[in-house]
Amino acid sequence: MYLFGSSVVQTLLLYTLLTESKNVELSEEFETYRECLEKVEREIGEEQRIKVVHAIRGADVILPCFTCVSPEDGIEIDSTYKPSAGSVGRTMNYVVDFFKEKFLRSSFSMPDEDRWKFDWEFAMMGRMYVPLSSMHFDASESISDRIRRFTSKDEAEFKLGDRYELVLKNVDANSTGHYRCMNRHGRNIISNMYFLEVSNTKKIVPINGSLGVDTLPTVPLKSGKVSSVHLKYITKASDWSKCSYCSSDRGEQTRHLRCYIEPMVKVPSQIPNLRYMNLYNKIPCTSTLVPLDLRKKMKAIGNDQIFLETRPCFEECTGAEAINRIVNSSQDLGDIRTLDYLPGGEFVFGNILPRLLPPVVRRVQLVLSNDPQVLSCQKLIDLNAGVHWYSLKFGPIQHTNIHELYQDRAYFDEDTNLVFRQFTMEDDDEYFCYSSNNILIGTFHMRVVESDQHHQVIEVVRIFVKFSAFIFIFALVASHLYR
Repeated sequence: MYLFGSSVVQTLLLYTLLTESKNVELSEEFETYRECLEKVEREIGEEQRIKVVHAIRGADVILPCFTCVSPEDGIEIDSTYKPSAGSVGRTMNYVVDFFKEKFLRSSFSMPDEDRWKFDWEFAMMGRMYVPLSSMHFDASESISDRIRRFTSKDEAEFKLGDRYELVLKNVDANSTGHYRCMNRHGRNIISNMYFLEVSNTKKIVPINGSLGVDTLPTVPLKSGKVSSVHLKYITKASDWSKCSYCSSDRGEQTRHLRCYIEPMVKVPSQIPNLRYMNLYNKIPCTSTLVPLDLRKKMKAIGNDQIFLETRPCFEECTGAEAINRIVNSSQDLGDIRTLDYLPGGEFVFGNILPRLLPPVVRRVQLVLSNDPQVLSCQKLIDLNAGVHWYSLKFGPIQHTNIHELYQDRAYFDEDTNLVFRQFTMEDDDEYFCYSSNNILIGTFHMRVVESDQHHQVIEVVRIFVKFSAFIFIFALVASHLYR
């Protein structure tokens, strides 16, 4: 009897610890979901438009499939897309629901297994959409096709997160175009659409902010109207980012201010050639979506600049710690035997797998001096966490010391990517990107070699000589045929 009571007490204590941990986790997810909905309502409203994303050549870009995901929807997405330990338990629930529907004739509706089967499609400028990913098998697909697609995942220039986030690696001009996350499994629903444009540089201007001050600083960005084409250009500021450090140390928050183009009238009153602009949300003044003459005007008045404001912050770590669990069993003679040890964050039978952490990006790259480089921190876009950078040679890299460390050769953009205008031999180093709670997200081992300008000049001359010889021979053959 004593042994039975001891087992019951242990079970109750374990259940209490698991319940409290799960309640804290769910409350944080609901709070994140609420903040996301408020942000969407404030920035977009009820009308969904194509989002414009501006990236630097060589950066990694993350495009989320869903704008806001509730905790309930997150569990369903994990059940459909991500393998989990609760798949057996959910299958049993589906069987129970089936018998409820067929035999008990209850009003309970069967879950739609195709609801979260999304894939990405891509359309280059002037072309139709083509499939970019195919994550859900079709009954008509052969086994060899599945094996070939699985083995070619690492060779692709993109990958998907655990909630269908599209991660584009090392983008260039060929990456420019429209992307959409779509469910074609009997639903034909578009969850999100993006227009990605890639440029060589961004004109980032850093400014310093004060702790706790939310008023907009005075920046040389102008606002006005172009009545002839029913367009206006205004300055907007983004929300403050999360604190880069979750500790008692001094962290940093950033927000950016830039110029955007907006239509002044509704679609029927707009000039026919510019009605397409009503499809997009928050078009930057320097975007290729803006007419060329207006884009030149924006650059002439200085509206092509992006002002990045930085202010100090202090944030305590409040996240729930993962609990290590030991599964015990009582023996006949009263001994306690350890059956299993589950590390914090792992799962037991019937539980859903925890949300996957962003995969650690590990790169070892050989670069030439004077070449530009972009180091991207691939954090999950819907997690409320900041990021910070660390150098093995210099230590922490922040907005306040990056210009002193690298003599204006490097800067942070609005997405906290570490951008080098040109790499030098002094920048041969190891760089690390962490989340605000010190979870490693990316490592970059950059090895720099001296570029030989002499050999480059010789190679250019050699190409020119070959091209000239080809033109000369072509002219001789053409003149001979003409005669």
